[in-house]
Amino acid sequence: MHHPIQLKLIRIYFAMVSRLFPSLAVTSAHRIFHYPVNSKRKNRNEKSIPQPQKFNIPLYENITLQGYKWGKEDHPIVLLVHGWSTTSLSMSHFIDMLLTHNYQIVSYDALRHGETKGKLSDLSNWADSVQTVIRQIGPVECIIAHSFGGAAVTVASKLGLETKKLVFVAPIHDVISVSDNFAKQLHIPAEIVEEMRDYTWKNNEKNFQKYGKDWQDIFTSDFQVPTLIFHDEDDKEIGIGHSKDLCKRWTWATLKQTTGLGHRAILDDETVIKETLAFIQTQGNL
Repeated sequence: MHHPIQLKLIRIYFAMVSRLFPSLAVTSAHRIFHYPVNSKRKNRNEKSIPQPQKFNIPLYENITLQGYKWGKEDHPIVLLVHGWSTTSLSMSHFIDMLLTHNYQIVSYDALRHGETKGKLSDLSNWADSVQTVIRQIGPVECIIAHSFGGAAVTVASKLGLETKKLVFVAPIHDVISVSDNFAKQLHIPAEIVEEMRDYTWKNNEKNFQKYGKDWQDIFTSDFQVPTLIFHDEDDKEIGIGHSKDLCKRWTWATLKQTTGLGHRAILDDETVIKETLAFIQTQGNL
């Protein structure tokens, strides 16, 4: 999140620009929404894990994702997809547990995150990244995704994914409500945010249209594999309603609610980690 001084300046900026130069306000909002605040955010409770093997994943003509591998090549693969303004190290507790139980872990830095470059980071190129990584590493036992990473996997699943299972932790399932809530914090007028969403779609229309016709349609997937979802009742960043709405569509998914963990500490919770491992190891669903 922005520093309090940054937040105050942003609010003043949009209060003036939205009235005087609305088109500039739209492009400014687009920039704020698609450029991570801190793409190398540290997890205060990060586990000590071995150094990964780095590898490159070509995404587009001039863009390469920075990939990471832990574990032995002949072990079954689990793919980790981090959330917004973090890296795979935010999921170090999952990495530690999976390594202990003889899994190979693969992850990567999304566009403009960690060591991956890129002009901007949006939902379409996050979904493209999931598709691209799966094609390069081959079928996986499970994809574990957090927050915006969960949104990316849901959208990517519309084109199919070679995975046996999915685990989502505090997933986003509605970018409209997320952008609206974020805009309220920054005091960006509602009409500017709506125009910003239109601008975002048109700015990368070719990629978005692979997944659907509008912001709601790209989340309408029928990818039926065993799915386990964790979401905290006290998540102030991404409300548990996102997971409940996803479960209404994905009737085969199981939602496990936690309490008192919020949006990030849930990634370090021992019960969440152990139940994820048990889910991956179990034949079929829960």
